[in-house]
Amino acid sequence: MDMKLSGHLTLAVVTLCVMLAAFACTPEEDGQQKITALEVDPGTVSLTEGEKLSLKVNVTPSDAHYLYVTWSSSNESVAKINKAGTLKAIAPGSATITAALDGVTGTCSVTVAENVTPVSGIHLGSPSITMGIGSTETLIATIEPAEAVNREVIWTSSDESVATVSGGVVTAIGDGECDITATSADGGFRDVCHVIVRAIPVESLLFSNGSDLTIVADGGSTYTLIVKYTPENTSDRDLVWTSSDESLATISQSAAGQAIVNFAQDKAGVVKVTAAAGNPERCAVQQFFVKGAEPLVIRPDGILYAGRKATWSFNTAAYGEATDIKWIAGGKQYEGASVAFAATDGGESTVSVSANYGGEQITFAEEFEAQEWLVNIALNGTNPRNTYPVFNKQATRAYFVTRQPRRLYELNLEDGTLGWMFAMEAEKQDNGGDICVNPVSGDIYCSNQTRIFCLAADGSVRWEIPVPEGRTPSAFSGCGPGLSNDCTVLFASLTDKRFIAVKADSGEILDSFAINHDHFQFAVYGDNEIVYHSNSADGVGAIGFVKFSGGRFGQITRIDSPSKDGTDITTPAINRGQTRCWFPCAAGVMVEVDLTAKKVTASPKIGDGYNMQPCLTPDGNWMYFASQVNSTVCRIDPGTISGSPVPFVDYSGSSSSMLNFTSVACDTEGNAYFFIREDGAGNNTFFRISAAGERFVPEVIATIGKQNDFPQGFFNFGGGCLIGGGGSSTVNRLLVRCVDAERAKGWSGPGGDLCATKNANIAYGD
Repeated sequence: MDMKLSGHLTLAVVTLCVMLAAFACTPEEDGQQKITALEVDPGTVSLTEGEKLSLKVNVTPSDAHYLYVTWSSSNESVAKINKAGTLKAIAPGSATITAALDGVTGTCSVTVAENVTPVSGIHLGSPSITMGIGSTETLIATIEPAEAVNREVIWTSSDESVATVSGGVVTAIGDGECDITATSADGGFRDVCHVIVRAIPVESLLFSNGSDLTIVADGGSTYTLIVKYTPENTSDRDLVWTSSDESLATISQSAAGQAIVNFAQDKAGVVKVTAAAGNPERCAVQQFFVKGAEPLVIRPDGILYAGRKATWSFNTAAYGEATDIKWIAGGKQYEGASVAFAATDGGESTVSVSANYGGEQITFAEEFEAQEWLVNIALNGTNPRNTYPVFNKQATRAYFVTRQPRRLYELNLEDGTLGWMFAMEAEKQDNGGDICVNPVSGDIYCSNQTRIFCLAADGSVRWEIPVPEGRTPSAFSGCGPGLSNDCTVLFASLTDKRFIAVKADSGEILDSFAINHDHFQFAVYGDNEIVYHSNSADGVGAIGFVKFSGGRFGQITRIDSPSKDGTDITTPAINRGQTRCWFPCAAGVMVEVDLTAKKVTASPKIGDGYNMQPCLTPDGNWMYFASQVNSTVCRIDPGTISGSPVPFVDYSGSSSSMLNFTSVACDTEGNAYFFIREDGAGNNTFFRISAAGERFVPEVIATIGKQNDFPQGFFNFGGGCLIGGGGSSTVNRLLVRCVDAERAKGWSGPGGDLCATKNANIAYGD
């Protein structure tokens, strides 16, 4: 991308590495170390036949990042090794195991000795069995010990007119009783199974290789159906096979209890194959759909990613008789011939498809494997903290700020790549960096400690206004800029004890009012009314109400706040009716304000340290928030805010940390998400808390592993993506994971639009 100059500001796009699930990131100059040496541990191994051992690698430098090691054996007839590094001794001899990583290799020398363990006993799992005439049973002879070399077994029957045996398979011949004996060739150890043969009627049948779903068959192909009898020892084993439509499928019996189904070459449709024994009600039925060369389902192009939406289509062009098409994936149902959905959270799974075809209901499964779409990008600068990512109206782009140097980044949520980067001034960049997105124009507003900037959606600078020394609009002074109801006016708090209103399209200052504050939170609601919470260096805490009309601030009403110490990095939550507002404050205090009566209704201590961004569920029944000091995630009833909430997740007393990871986010169904440095090892993990029931154990969405120790960080959810990040003095990381969930307007807090606009009317779609 070309570099653009505007004044003394430089806009530079930094091309950074993207890690896909199956591909490692290219090392970057500012973060990742290249591997210079590789050692296999252990380097020398002696095993006997059948033994297994896990090998691992040590790399130099020790903090180099890698994903996959390629293992190989010089002689797989002696020793084999799988992708996970598990070594198995096959036969006597020698082999060399090689581990390769980024062009660097290491070896392990392997010697395999012969296993000469003798047999010490033999055991049959069944002391006696009862069989129906004509049925078969398989006896399993276990040679002891498991390491014994000669495992040959000799089988005999005491009366072959009753039952015969071959290789452990017992065939019932006629009424009576006999003994089946298994004898070890090594040592002559014996065990006996007593066999009783009777005429036993069949109770039910099913196909052992059948399916409750419709089996999709290619035209001109065959399918062998195998019957399973209940009871298994029934003697009523004669079957009658039928096809519901012989123009689609004919049957040729190949053996007792099984038959070959032959499908027509040039005709599509539904056919049922039935096997019946004795009473016609005792039958097994399997439905097939015979298709032509065209597939029934047009699958998404390319790789399927866990938690990421893709379009699935029923091939109505080739199979036009299909109607009432439904899809089930991940426990959710979708309707229509072409539907976009996230098929799974990851790994092997199926999509269930149902339709009416020619008056018959068919339901079949499309099997697939989803890879993990996990973006892992190294960033320049340190500590991307005290700010949450925000999203454009379409939730196709996310924007976030790093602390030192102060930079604003664009993230493309459609392909997981970084877009443009805007570099702010090098000086006066301490702390924070909250930002705001205009849902009408798409403009992004940001600041450092000397200027406020407006950038267009393409990253170009639309305007900037300088702020004299000491008049800092950084997050240290408050929760960032906000917008008026019509998105034409931008509001911002300055630590020179002023609150300003500027034209959103030009940066022209319209009005301001003086206020004594060091930290400042505010939100816009109603008819461009503003509610704020502030505190000053001399310990004065205040809640204020002011209306903006005609380009001017109206009369300000101030009341005392029960919290004398606010927070500098959070936005308050407002309920859908815009009658109540909650301000997270320091020392674990949550201040609830009645916006109608303009008074404080509650101020309980519900956490420790700074309470982070509160988040209301879409129905307004629950509020989630995180407490900074003791690293807890809590859920409370906003209708009864007083009292101590029970933590959903409690990391207090551990080395885990949510320090400035900016709280919790909800999806449209009320499930909550958060991001944490999980343990002392530095593992960084995305979690989900189910909205259903009283589930206090969070579900792991993705564990990134130790990228670096994140003492500070950020988190938010939008566009079907969990976005987390953090940094230390040496490296920053941006981590993105798709989830099968939606962020939408309808509630305030992270995951909704209030954190991007500070305006409850816009957040609630009014």
